[in-house]
Amino acid sequence: MFIISIFIVFGVVILIHEYGHFWVAKKLGVRVEKFSFGFGPKLISWKKNGTEYLISLVPFGGYVKMAGEDTVESKSPDEYIALAPGKRALIVASGAIHNILIAYVFLIPALMLGISRYDGTVIGGLQKGFPAEVAGLKAGDRVVSVNGIFCKEWFDVVKNITEQANVSPDRPIIIEVQRDLETLKIPVVARLMEKDRSMFKGKKRYIIGIMPKEVIVRYGFWNALIEAGKEYIRMFNVILISFKLLFTGQVSFQELSGPVGISRMTIEIVKAGIASFLYFIAFININLGLVNLFPFFILDGGHLVGLLGEKILGRKPGKKVLEIGQLAGIAFLIILVVLVTYNDIIRILTEKISR
Repeated sequence: MFIISIFIVFGVVILIHEYGHFWVAKKLGVRVEKFSFGFGPKLISWKKNGTEYLISLVPFGGYVKMAGEDTVESKSPDEYIALAPGKRALIVASGAIHNILIAYVFLIPALMLGISRYDGTVIGGLQKGFPAEVAGLKAGDRVVSVNGIFCKEWFDVVKNITEQANVSPDRPIIIEVQRDLETLKIPVVARLMEKDRSMFKGKKRYIIGIMPKEVIVRYGFWNALIEAGKEYIRMFNVILISFKLLFTGQVSFQELSGPVGISRMTIEIVKAGIASFLYFIAFININLGLVNLFPFFILDGGHLVGLLGEKILGRKPGKKVLEIGQLAGIAFLIILVVLVTYNDIIRILTEKISR
């Protein structure tokens, strides 16, 4: 079941991406030679409207092969390269856009079935003997600010405690909480977790021993349509903030996960139920869509930058430039895969050693 679930996550998410390219290419009159579900040797194939559809051996995603995508000179008006840069940009961007938009669709049944989520910044529990309990914080308290820094999400609470404790380890952190109708300011000295590394680059991990409150939210169909929109915006914003923290150096690149890490997360999510699984697929779709729009080499964003350059210069790149770009892109992709896989393996080994 877990193996099937991993195949579903990788297969469905990447297939949605490739279908985006396929659908827009067809709409713009480009001849699509192949559309494959999976990679490697083909198991089944059939032809329809000039396109060969394949089901291949390795069910991780798929690919689209368009006529004229590997050349710089068009031989027919139905080739990809024959289109104007703007139309080719639509084809290139459509995969990522499909991923980003489809996430909303997955959220609707997830919210109808019921998902577990953090109740804002409300404390759900305290670790016995840790600073928060000793200082007088209680389950049910809603964290308003940490040393005067407003907290909107639970992530803000963790981030602010870590940053403030790293600045002044021995000074009490003022945790402002809402308790019933009262607003309290409680000083807490955070505890250094020497064996645990912080997710924030260059920071030691300090905690006060509080856990978020989790609630199950469930909606009927019509309300789910509305709430899915709200959840979609919230998820989108959280992912954008995460990318910002990553690229500004506030979060370490060691936090990046690759196929191994995603597979582990998938297994844990499946244990939590189908609603959490659908929610996770929505989350991965937005991530994949946004990452593909980054202006790096082999990613769709890199192709978009190239098309913008072509539009500005008024000429197509030479064959040699395309070959160098493809080689650089493949090298970049290999390095990235090795890096994130290394992170996943080190994370697994560290967890096992610390037990």
